[in-house]
Amino acid sequence: MMKTSLHLILDCRKPHMRFFWRRHGLRIMERLTPAGLSFLTPHMMLEQELRKALHGGSKRLVIIGTPELLSQTFHLLMKEFQGGQPSCEIGFWQVTKKEAWFSMLQTSETFSPLLHTFRNGHAVPVNVIKARYTDQNSQLETAYFWNEIIVQASGQPASSIVTIGEEEWTHQGKVRFRLALHKEPLNSWRINHSNLLKANDLQVYAANLSSPTEGVAKLQHVPPSENWFGKGEFVQLHGNYLQMSSPYGGWTAETQQLQVEVLPRSLYLLIPMIPARTAERSRANLLAFKPRSLVVASRQRSPQNAVKSSGKSMDNLFRDDKNK
Repeated sequence: MMKTSLHLILDCRKPHMRFFWRRHGLRIMERLTPAGLSFLTPHMMLEQELRKALHGGSKRLVIIGTPELLSQTFHLLMKEFQGGQPSCEIGFWQVTKKEAWFSMLQTSETFSPLLHTFRNGHAVPVNVIKARYTDQNSQLETAYFWNEIIVQASGQPASSIVTIGEEEWTHQGKVRFRLALHKEPLNSWRINHSNLLKANDLQVYAANLSSPTEGVAKLQHVPPSENWFGKGEFVQLHGNYLQMSSPYGGWTAETQQLQVEVLPRSLYLLIPMIPARTAERSRANLLAFKPRSLVVASRQRSPQNAVKSSGKSMDNLFRDDKNK
């Protein structure tokens, strides 16, 4: 079967997405000229639309929508590809409510670099997160994530065992684990190719939810204080009650045993050769320049002091925040 060039899926279930499309839809259609188009409404099933696009032989699939929709789409696409469906090149365009309203003041030319990436850009194979767990009905389930998965042990009594490679730790009490792979959100426009090459291991972070200070932080809606726990390509968690969730919402599950691993080069992601400039990235680059005095002081440090200061202890995960 001859593959069509591009299929576009647009999320129209949120008011801000409908306004976004009314403002820029004509320009997007002119630049992408998709062979197939799917408008997602509250009455349409996302899984059915994805299968229709994939089975129709689309060479490229572009999804425009909210962070929640992209997270769901990513999981469903990985299920299809892992199930034997031939992979195609995928582009993700994340539009938050804030970005949608801000785009009302912009011209459609602002999005030309991104539209060029979707139309003529290149795709790179990227690593993804695969989580396997047993649900409450003792059925083995699989979920896929782009950047991270949240696991919280909060049963009574709360007890959890973490295994990274050949090392194992046990924790008594409520704890929140965050297993992270990619630092950047799932947005083709914002992803830096160099960061993709560095994302090979799961970075495991933990926050002690039994601490009195964490209780105050929860009341103030402040994120829990995390400690870096370790890293590896394969992580196992055991507990009497583990609640899993996606950072963007829309998905939760409960289990007593969880296996998380990195699937190498499992998705062909469309990204630009040069990532788009953002206010956040420009600000981060400015802050990355160290004052001259700090650079001089760093050069004057002896090798012996450098070795001593770099030592880390894993004996007590929640001793303080200096062991991150």
